[in-house]
Amino acid sequence: MLNAQVIEYERKTWLTVVKCISFATMFVYMVFNAAPINAAGNSHGPGPQHGSPEFMNKGDHKDGNYYGVENLAYYGDWDSNRVFIINVDDMSLLKTVTDTGDGPYGVDQEGGSTAYALTRKTESVTVIENYFIENIGRIFLDHKPRSTNFNPNTGFSLISGADKVMTSLVKVNSDKLTKVFGVDELVQPHDYGGSLATGHPLWIDDMHFFMLDRPARQIQLWSRSHGMLSVLDTPTSVHHVFQSPLEGFDDIYYAVVEGNRDELLSPSILRFKIRRGRMVVTGESVLSDYAPLLLNPAEMGSHHADFHPDGVHIYIGSAEGHVFVIDKNSMNIVTMIDTGKGSGHTTFAPGHDRAFVTNHNDTYMTVINTLDHSSLMNIEVADSASSKYKSQAHTSSVSPDSNYFYSAASHDGVFFEIDVVNLWISRELNVGAEISENVNILMGSFIWAGEGDGM
Repeated sequence: MLNAQVIEYERKTWLTVVKCISFATMFVYMVFNAAPINAAGNSHGPGPQHGSPEFMNKGDHKDGNYYGVENLAYYGDWDSNRVFIINVDDMSLLKTVTDTGDGPYGVDQEGGSTAYALTRKTESVTVIENYFIENIGRIFLDHKPRSTNFNPNTGFSLISGADKVMTSLVKVNSDKLTKVFGVDELVQPHDYGGSLATGHPLWIDDMHFFMLDRPARQIQLWSRSHGMLSVLDTPTSVHHVFQSPLEGFDDIYYAVVEGNRDELLSPSILRFKIRRGRMVVTGESVLSDYAPLLLNPAEMGSHHADFHPDGVHIYIGSAEGHVFVIDKNSMNIVTMIDTGKGSGHTTFAPGHDRAFVTNHNDTYMTVINTLDHSSLMNIEVADSASSKYKSQAHTSSVSPDSNYFYSAASHDGVFFEIDVVNLWISRELNVGAEISENVNILMGSFIWAGEGDGM
């Protein structure tokens, strides 16, 4: 409800005691040793508002963490109420954060000091404090959470709705819900991309943001102060809106139109601008138009697109098993690359001119040569695959030196590392075996030491 603007924040007494003891211990240690403990003096730059919100959500904690681990991966267990914290350096399970609420899907970094576990089966998000890596309570919402977008300039985070077309505004340093936008009503979208009410939220500037109304097939422009300002109708529901890294984050935007199989509507990339407070379409690239005799919209569907490091070419996957490469200037499709079933995210390793494509409903990932947009090879990463579940996780990342790629065979519960140069799995961690239970690690975030841009 719109009047629910101040929340109860559950802080656990036992955790407060633990923190006091831990801080006291560290203080004594620092006094007698005259040196900081595991302090990584990292700076945190712009949040993920201009990147690809699902798998490029990263952060870096200015004070490191209590365990002295520099590089971490956070993954939620969709079938449980826990989040796994993985030590990427040692390829080991560092910690399990429990009692998150049901169905933690994404685990988004909110400026480095905290992460929010997005429990899509519960009307709340769980706050994970990144220094001690502890569950410090919940932020209760009027809707189930879909995903977040943190604005480092204001310290506010947007939390979009999974079951209602709503967006909550949270002040991250106090974990306080300050305002709710949208309609408090359950909805059921019907386009490709499932039952989620909204797409990924996106800050435009410190006062304005996009809300993606999936059932109404709309991109909505909102103001924190004045409510909804403008609406752009789209061919089908939109998954996310993004920008080219070369455009200086101006008013040119690109939207992933997901498609509708029953209505034979192809997925596409929609380009639009904001002019005098209104959104105006300036171009569209319809994927099925590239090869009409080969591509059947009844088999297609897209949920993610990413910019090539050159800032000109857009890579977008489609469920039938292709990645399309689009020139943002002409909005023409340059080429189509054979990938795997459920082709979705593309993660670039710019230091080696390679990209890794997540095939959500296949057993292998596809590696692409980004110099000529050609397929290099497939790498088997999962034991099984099905259209009924995700065999590969939404969240992937490349190490800061671009030498290693990390992701998870979600349904198998295996976190793995791929050597980007030699293109083989160099290490892996069976998270389920570590706790002797089946796990389903679908989505999360990474913390890399020394990275100044949290994307």
